[in-house]
Amino acid sequence: MTKFEESMWADEEFSSNYLENADIYIVERRKMIKMISSFFVHYSQGDRISLLDLGCGDGVLTEALFKVNNKIHATLVDGSQTMLQKAKDRLGTKHNLSFVEADFQEILDGRVKFGQFDYCISAHAIHHLEMKDKERLFCFINKHLVPGGKFINADVVLPPSTEIEEWYFVIWKQWMQNMMNKLNVRDEKPEDVIKKFKDPLSTNSPDTLEAQLKTLKNAGFSDIDCYYKNGIFALFGGIKK
Repeated sequence: MTKFEESMWADEEFSSNYLENADIYIVERRKMIKMISSFFVHYSQGDRISLLDLGCGDGVLTEALFKVNNKIHATLVDGSQTMLQKAKDRLGTKHNLSFVEADFQEILDGRVKFGQFDYCISAHAIHHLEMKDKERLFCFINKHLVPGGKFINADVVLPPSTEIEEWYFVIWKQWMQNMMNKLNVRDEKPEDVIKKFKDPLSTNSPDTLEAQLKTLKNAGFSDIDCYYKNGIFALFGGIKK
């Protein structure tokens, strides 16, 4: 597992640029956030709902869930101090919030202690782990969910073949070009984004959706499914038995 401080996400300029252009880089990002909110509204019950947001970034997912239920007690976790500060700025003075600076390596090594949660969410973070560490993380999440607790993950997945990957990258390129034209972004090209994503020296380590759904099952989840997918971008998860 790559140490967080050795990854590109430890670079403040890189992480800030990603946040500013996330709607360009991620196909149907806003739709996926709405899907996560819909999932949460459909399943949430009770007056006190505990939420764990792993790799929280600037807190956009937690903010979306606060808009549909302000009784959430949320713990936001990220390895980047810059990201956590942006999450604090975004969420302002909302009650029942705690922030933890920790990367996945620290979490899996047991250096950070967590309680039990009703929900765990994550977005575009877990794909940086190799499969063996994804499996460990899915087991960790299952362990820290109450019975009936839900996990939902928005992330990039590895296409099952080179032929399908080529098509998915066409979809991705077209999305980025349309968004760049719409937002008048001229200092970046879709081809460069895809090249960086595919760079062997990057920390990206996506696995197929099929493999990850199987790993969720092995970790003890039930009702496992893909809730939404567009090319390499997928929303999937399960419920603790």
